[in-house]
Amino acid sequence: MRNILFSAVVLWFSLFSASVCAQGRVLPEDFVVRGVALGEAADEAKIAKAFGAPLFDTEKSVFGIRVKYYTFKKKFSVGISVATGRVVDIVIEDRDYAARDGVRYGATPHRIATVYGRKERERVGGLTWNIYRNPEKTGQKLMLEIEPGTWILVSWRLTSLPLTEEEADMGGGEEEDWQNADFNAYLLESKDIDMSALKGRDGEEKGTTAPWKK
Repeated sequence: MRNILFSAVVLWFSLFSASVCAQGRVLPEDFVVRGVALGEAADEAKIAKAFGAPLFDTEKSVFGIRVKYYTFKKKFSVGISVATGRVVDIVIEDRDYAARDGVRYGATPHRIATVYGRKERERVGGLTWNIYRNPEKTGQKLMLEIEPGTWILVSWRLTSLPLTEEEADMGGGEEEDWQNADFNAYLLESKDIDMSALKGRDGEEKGTTAPWKK
């Protein structure tokens, strides 16, 4: 009887451990696409090496942050901050794209949870997402767009931009931290310069949550 009980406990522990291991987690490498990392300094030439020549580019304001978006074949879009020159937004709508562990378009909720972990679905910009944070840089978000009803994966977005006006007002998003740091450094270097001509950001146009969807 004791042996049977011991075996049952071992079996339960093994099943529990397997269940825990089945729940994945987000890794820093999930914020890199074709060698282009979210947050790194880049220009058109650098991202063209990874994605090919851009089809077109457009500049937009996303919650007061000016971003230049380059659109490539296969429905890849990369946004670079005009102020800092850093990659702040990567959007992937390519159905052939495979992320870590082969996660691709059509991945089921179970598959997503196995690789990235479970998350409560959130509505942002009229779309449904699983949103994960970079464990090393919490201002960076990995967003998996989920199709309502089937709940399968249909697109990716990697971003350091604020997602809502409330988040922007609270200083959310890594890009705002970068811009504030850059501006403060500029002030320190410019103590003897007349700053009266500088304008605040209050008059800037408010951006949209999902500018690539326009």
